[in-house]
Amino acid sequence: MRMRAGLVLACVAAVVLAFGAQALAAGRLAVGNGCSMATEAQAAGEEAAKKAKAALGDAAPKLVLVHYGDPLISKAADVIAGVAAVFAKDTVYGCGAYSALTQESNNASVAVLALGGDVAVTAAVAATAGPKDDSECGKKIGEALKDAAAKGPGKVLLLFGACHIPRNDQVVKGVCGVLGEKFPIVGAAAFQDDIFARGERVKGSNLGILLTGNFACGFGLMKDMTVEGLINSARETLRTAIGDKKGKLAVVLVFDCGGRRGEMQKNKNFEKELEAMKQVAGAAPVFGFYGSGEMGCAGADAAPKGVGYHISACAIAAE
Repeated sequence: MRMRAGLVLACVAAVVLAFGAQALAAGRLAVGNGCSMATEAQAAGEEAAKKAKAALGDAAPKLVLVHYGDPLISKAADVIAGVAAVFAKDTVYGCGAYSALTQESNNASVAVLALGGDVAVTAAVAATAGPKDDSECGKKIGEALKDAAAKGPGKVLLLFGACHIPRNDQVVKGVCGVLGEKFPIVGAAAFQDDIFARGERVKGSNLGILLTGNFACGFGLMKDMTVEGLINSARETLRTAIGDKKGKLAVVLVFDCGGRRGEMQKNKNFEKELEAMKQVAGAAPVFGFYGSGEMGCAGADAAPKGVGYHISACAIAAE
């Protein structure tokens, strides 16, 4: 792999890779997202990416996050190729999902989020040999991100990968053993484990993407599997995460459970969950996916944990 300006690369025996920007851009956090319902993988990736780029405006993208739904899992490389036709491949990270979600749809085939402006992005990938290695995998991610994690004032770690519940909690504990018991983490286990980093598929690994900059984060994490509770918990999770930040919201990240999705589809109220989210988020972009085990914090000062059958949210407000 060639080294580029602004790129931090750390390698250890377990294959840990860290990539990062060295400086913050002037101005506020810039956000653009988009989704596609297309069934052809490359076309879906390109359509969602074009929407995200248009919404991002003139800001240079520092991170492009991609989630692709179950029907396109076997064609994930084609999805990424479509996104890379719009954005530089080395900014592209992502993973599979039961379905992707944005404010447009919570049943999208592909969703893309682009971040630029006042944000620094540092990513780390660590391989895991299996459940007994998950805590150590988390520690390696934490070690790779330790220097960047000292920056701020705003910070949050997005965590994805081969960590199906209950393995997700072990990865979180490993990260927090290095970065601190209450280090803010949000994310979910990838559907069928594979991730993409810098546009390339990585198997049997977990991915941490650290965002730092002049922003503030709020968090919510709830579980309620009753018919009405599935909808109400989505509303209350976002309300807790957003708090008093609604006027400055840049984006709301949502990581929901595939099991919750299945229950809502059975109850025929799946679409109502997104409606509940949008009632609280207002005009702010919403982005995330339905995965195989959620990670997050129940509040701004709560320790992160890995759970199942929950909805996890992180509201990012530009300062």
